[in-house]
Amino acid sequence: MSACWVFMILMGYRLSHATPSQSACEVQLQTVHVPVGGHVSVPCPELPGKEVTFNLFKDQEMIYNWTRSHEKNATNYEPPHARVGVVLREKADNKSVHFRLTEVNASSLGVYRCEGMVTYPPPYLKKTSDLRILVLVEGLQCTDNDNCHLTTERVHNNTFLWLTAVVVLSIYSLIATTIALVYWMKLRNADFQNDYINTKPSAPRGRGKKRGVTNPIPRHF
Repeated sequence: MSACWVFMILMGYRLSHATPSQSACEVQLQTVHVPVGGHVSVPCPELPGKEVTFNLFKDQEMIYNWTRSHEKNATNYEPPHARVGVVLREKADNKSVHFRLTEVNASSLGVYRCEGMVTYPPPYLKKTSDLRILVLVEGLQCTDNDNCHLTTERVHNNTFLWLTAVVVLSIYSLIATTIALVYWMKLRNADFQNDYINTKPSAPRGRGKKRGVTNPIPRHF
């Protein structure tokens, strides 16, 4: 029985830490209306390091990867299913980096973000840009301003629902962990009490009431 409660405590502790690495208040969503064939810039976080990798995500899928290294030539990777051209821009100070989406078309609709990782020197550092870019293509996803506002509102609603689900799950995990911990402490105290009763020394045998000295009665007068 005690093992079950310990398992529940560990599971609740794990779920209570299943929260986003960044606060929802720090994330900003910027809506950009782009004509067909236009371009969009997606900023990346500023990270120090001799070897830094920047990943470009569209929604939850990585569509581009670029590594900056001072010891070897920079490499980049573009999956064959990438639907838009990607160019990385870096300023002379090697600190400000952003991805540039070119030739925007109907398939470019989505939320873009940049993630940076310092792979050398240690320690390993990972950071995601606080700014998300929502790309809406003019004349396709947005025929007028009303449709654009509706699309933006839908994205905000989905984000709010997701954050609400995470908060509810965290609260439930915290409550379950607290209840499990209380019951576990009660069971532990009960086990200690039973062990004390079982190990308590019993009274020695043969210890009775003290009797006075008795004189034997003669059998014959």
